[in-house]
Amino acid sequence: MEDKAEENQVFDEDAAVNEQPQITDVEVLTKDLAEAKDRYIRLMADFENFKKRALKEQSELLKYQGERLVVDLLEVLDNLELALTYSSAEYEKLKAGLDMIHKIFVERLGRWEIRGEASVGAEFDPKKHAAISRVPGSDAKPGTVVGELKKPYFYKDKLIRVGEVVVAASVEGTQSQA
Repeated sequence: MEDKAEENQVFDEDAAVNEQPQITDVEVLTKDLAEAKDRYIRLMADFENFKKRALKEQSELLKYQGERLVVDLLEVLDNLELALTYSSAEYEKLKAGLDMIHKIFVERLGRWEIRGEASVGAEFDPKKHAAISRVPGSDAKPGTVVGELKKPYFYKDKLIRVGEVVVAASVEGTQSQA
């Protein structure tokens, strides 16, 4: 019986060891889960703040995207206003001033990759020209641009304004108007 008692005592000791307060795997996992959930919530809050900040910055950028262009154009306006104050000056000086303003204006547009394209002498292209009229009997080959009221303008590689042009017509095409 003593053997049985000892066996029961060993068995009871094992049970007692198992019953002692220990950090179980469930408690560790629960703690890890709580930490991960907290990190997730903080990360999501940071991400939401980032999205709001990026949206605000993008909105500001779009709102004021033309600011530098406007500053460049204001310089041209200043020069025009100055030229108008001297409009009573002799013609040659006034013309020289206007030529200078034109040159500055074209240069400022070039900074922004805005360019005009001369069309006189080129083949009529309906993608970038609007024929305002046709002139029969000119020395130019029919379908050639012989006059230009407005140049076509491009912003980078995109056509932003079609040119208004006069096109040479064949002699028998005199009745047709564009």
